[in-house]
Amino acid sequence: MRWIAERSALLLACALAACAAPLSASSPPESVAVNNKSSSRIPAPKVAPVVTEGVRYQQVGNGLLAGFEQMGGYLAAHDAASGTLLWTLKVYDNRRVPGKEGDVQDVFFKSMVLQGEDTLLIENERGGRYVVDLKTRTAKNAP
Repeated sequence: MRWIAERSALLLACALAACAAPLSASSPPESVAVNNKSSSRIPAPKVAPVVTEGVRYQQVGNGLLAGFEQMGGYLAAHDAASGTLLWTLKVYDNRRVPGKEGDVQDVFFKSMVLQGEDTLLIENERGGRYVVDLKTRTAKNAP
């Protein structure tokens, strides 16, 4: 019985150490962690980053913590090898209604698909569709 207790303690210690370990190079940076504060808001969709021509494009998961004016709607471009942030772009506006719980008004990406070599098609949770030109770093409503 003692070896079971020792093994359980060892497994618990390993699990705790894994949780405390720094992010690996393949893990997404903190900028994509979505902080859901309310149980009334469903979790934001998990949208995989898109990597092309040495650049990783991903949603900024918490725009407010990153210093932006709204929670969702931002795209970040990172050097795929080093993880260095290259640029960010506000893809769409998400104005909050005063007096209404803030996090239930946040709108995040639902999907992000590379089209051609230099265009991303992004759809948000409310069905808004946007075309991002990766060369000019601009976004517009999709037709």
